[in-house]
Amino acid sequence: MNDNDKKDPTADGDTAKPTGLLEKIKATLASTPADRWEQGGEELDSSKRYQRAQETWEQLFCTDTKTGVLVLRCSTPVVSNFFAGGYSFTEASVSRYLVELRPRGWTPKMILDPGFRGTQATARQVQVLAEGDVARQLYIEVQAAVRQHRESLRRDFNDSVERLSANIREQIQGTAAEDWQGVEGEASYTGYRADVNGMAVTVGCTVRDRSSSHSMTFSKYGLRWDCRDMNLCKEIFTMVDDSVRQASLEQLGKVLEDML
Repeated sequence: MNDNDKKDPTADGDTAKPTGLLEKIKATLASTPADRWEQGGEELDSSKRYQRAQETWEQLFCTDTKTGVLVLRCSTPVVSNFFAGGYSFTEASVSRYLVELRPRGWTPKMILDPGFRGTQATARQVQVLAEGDVARQLYIEVQAAVRQHRESLRRDFNDSVERLSANIREQIQGTAAEDWQGVEGEASYTGYRADVNGMAVTVGCTVRDRSSSHSMTFSKYGLRWDCRDMNLCKEIFTMVDDSVRQASLEQLGKVLEDML
């Protein structure tokens, strides 16, 4: 056997182990429900202005584990440019990707808020589990899963709004007064909220200077839809308000009957 026929010791075993481990980690992340991940930060937008200069622009995904908070982090060095109204940021070099383990109770603002970054207490408590291309691959995997999940929720939300708004009068008439809970607000505001077919429906009325304005919102999955038909908002609010007030009067009547 000549030298060219000799087997490279890293060709199979040494490279297969890390590759296999990475695939196993990816599979674990893929099987983790997307709604377990909390997203922090946003895409860098050089047109926005901020009150403080920063050295890096941070984006992350994190989730609680038995041993701490797992953080997938994209840290982009930026140049801070001061203009009237604040600082704008532009990329200074390529992003750095990290997979970190943070202590339980850690919150994303400790990275996202420049005032918390680099403090000795938080710096000592972080354990870097991966970085470079491996961390980048894992970050992209989770980012894609979260985006897909959110798009799915948005489609479901839009479908639910369409179905509910198509016959909202009949849906509200099918609710009982006890289904509606009062919503706190300013002294000039009266509001009610109920679950209608899995959607949180909030109706409200604000009275100022002898004029009133009405609102109706649908919310689910952290998403919100505002009705822009003011006449419909007024009609639905009046329907709910009358029902709640009538139920209260009936209850008062029963209380007074018991006094006799």
